[in-house]
Amino acid sequence: MQTSKSTQATGSSDTVKKTSHQSTTNHKMLILYYSNSGTTKTAAKEIQKQTGADLVEMTFNPTYPTSYNKLGAFAQHQIDVNARPKITNLPDLTKYDTILLGFPTWFHRPPMFINSFFETAKLTNKTIVPFTTSASSEISESTPYLKKMAKGTGATLQTGFRANETGTITAYLKKHQLAK
Repeated sequence: MQTSKSTQATGSSDTVKKTSHQSTTNHKMLILYYSNSGTTKTAAKEIQKQTGADLVEMTFNPTYPTSYNKLGAFAQHQIDVNARPKITNLPDLTKYDTILLGFPTWFHRPPMFINSFFETAKLTNKTIVPFTTSASSEISESTPYLKKMAKGTGATLQTGFRANETGTITAYLKKHQLAK
């Protein structure tokens, strides 16, 4: 598991920011993410800056510990028991065509709440663009898990990206015509 210094999420991120953007393909976009250390949050905000998409930081029940050591044990336990944490603030996705789904890579895979997302969200005719933050894992490590989760949802899973650097974010968004 790779995380950096932990920070507590603020309550203001529980709502959709009203800075939506219609991309060049005229699709309404949402950035839906979780960040424990702040790294994924930084990436999500950079993506929002470049796309104008709505932004929601996911919250869960049970909540994730902020301590690195406790978080690692908690995340590993969720994997071991095939847990499905409840997303407590999943917004209405009907008005979105594209969902940029951000998460930290834990134990070389997406956290278990990503399973919850694919199992509970109505994703028919949505394009899901995964992005991850990790000190060492590429998105390719998460891709087999994501493909399995997306199967049968009616969503199109786009090849995602590791969003650790602004340059990588910019290049991906421009290549896939998601930038303003």
